[in-house]
Amino acid sequence: MTEEERAELLDDEWLIVRNSGEIPEITYHSVLYFVSVDPEGPGIDLSENEKKHLKDAAVQRYHEIILRDIQLENFHKTIYRGIKRTIYNWYRCKAFGERQNLDCNAFRETAARILLLFLEQGMQAAGESLPENFLNCHFDELVAFTKELSIAPEKLSPDLVQFCLPV
Repeated sequence: MTEEERAELLDDEWLIVRNSGEIPEITYHSVLYFVSVDPEGPGIDLSENEKKHLKDAAVQRYHEIILRDIQLENFHKTIYRGIKRTIYNWYRCKAFGERQNLDCNAFRETAARILLLFLEQGMQAAGESLPENFLNCHFDELVAFTKELSIAPEKLSPDLVQFCLPV
């Protein structure tokens, strides 16, 4: 395989990981298997830099799906899954980063900022363009998630409980 063919193959596989579904880590490992082990694959050993490039694509996809579900403009779209899915995806991304020795903490600030905006806008729209309980999680789950994102408790409205799922 020429260097050009290898680069093209890796670009294609990067796109597959980057545009994967809800669990990018699975796609990442599928790509590794196909490229290196699968008898129908090219049978090449990836360098650490090449693997890192693919891991970065998985992390970028995680970031995209985390933000997707805490942006109010997505609420009525079919792609929207709700804040509960954001919470799951945050922990999936964090666990993937830990297993792959990647630092996913740089994204924490962005996620926190977008979440606070989502909560503020959602409270204003609740009962009008959004359902009253626009947050598809329980209040304690929301609070735990905001702590995980290092959001100071005083930045949260005490009224948020009424917009969450009842206990």
